[in-house]
Amino acid sequence: MPASFRTWCTVSFSALRSNLRTLRRSAPRGTRVLAVVKDNAYGHGLVPVARALSRAGCEEFGVAFASEGAELRQAGIREPILILGSSLPPEFPTALTHRLTVTLSSLQEARELARAAEKARVTALVQAKLDTGMNRLGAKPTEFQHLLSFILHHPRLELAGTFTHLACAGSDPKFTRRQMEEAWILPTHPRRHYANTAAALSRLPYPHTHVRPGLGLYGLDPRPAGRAPLRPVLSWKSRILVVRRVRRGETVSYGATFRAPRDLMVATVATGYADGLPFSLGNCGHALVRGRLCPILGRVTMDMTLLDVTSLAAARRGEEVIWIGRSGTKNRTAADLAREAGTIPWEIFTRIAPRIPRLYS
Repeated sequence: MPASFRTWCTVSFSALRSNLRTLRRSAPRGTRVLAVVKDNAYGHGLVPVARALSRAGCEEFGVAFASEGAELRQAGIREPILILGSSLPPEFPTALTHRLTVTLSSLQEARELARAAEKARVTALVQAKLDTGMNRLGAKPTEFQHLLSFILHHPRLELAGTFTHLACAGSDPKFTRRQMEEAWILPTHPRRHYANTAAALSRLPYPHTHVRPGLGLYGLDPRPAGRAPLRPVLSWKSRILVVRRVRRGETVSYGATFRAPRDLMVATVATGYADGLPFSLGNCGHALVRGRLCPILGRVTMDMTLLDVTSLAAARRGEEVIWIGRSGTKNRTAADLAREAGTIPWEIFTRIAPRIPRLYS
């Protein structure tokens, strides 16, 4: 590990490929995988992750917006790329230039894209999205047929698929069944999908053309009691900058929110909220050092965080600190960090700052 790194992430392609195989095994034979790599591949690195998945046989990709899709095309990704979010008219030229598939949720969006395609004299690839209860994107069932009809009858729009989004596939079976019942109006099509990681791992009934995994690819089972054999893909490490003695009664960090109940050895670690470590971990989070769980003392600051290393024999300047990953016999996951921070693993991954180096192996 380069000694110049203060904080860094490692990303395992072997773990990524293993997770892809696990998700394929949960789906019927012949089901294609639309890998969700939006938002910098959940913080893991958009282009390296997509290239690794492409080499592993992943058939399609999902991104958040047109510029992400363009970045993949420029990196040599040739598989179909679906823009999962809503696109604004200024983004249409990018989508059309790079043959990205645009999600349409309304007749207004369809008309706007059709005008852009007519102006560019090209045919736009689109997928029509049905809203079955998320109330975020997608056409309501009563509007969906009108949207489909417009797409199918417009010479500049080509229907590449249809889909919906399950709101709580891993936590609320009744709500999910209701969503799947509403999804019956999705027409039979070579690309018809709504199974996310939770739906795929739970083997829920869904169209067998595609599964659309996100978090599972990166090694976490989103189901509350899920125990799928997924491997963590990302580790996040830092280094100790300074170790100092804090006397009983002294306070640490901003706001003096922690007062030492006894003499402590405290390490200043080179990671803070500007790196993506949640501010909410102050006085309640932990990190691993030499296989021991060390509590965060006081508030997380912009570039540094303080750990209680009293239990260690002479913690050293430059020593590794593990936020996510294995140290000794202990392992910390993004889910562990999320529980302490009062958030979700998706946010832990995506908030890791782009400035932090990612090392791929």
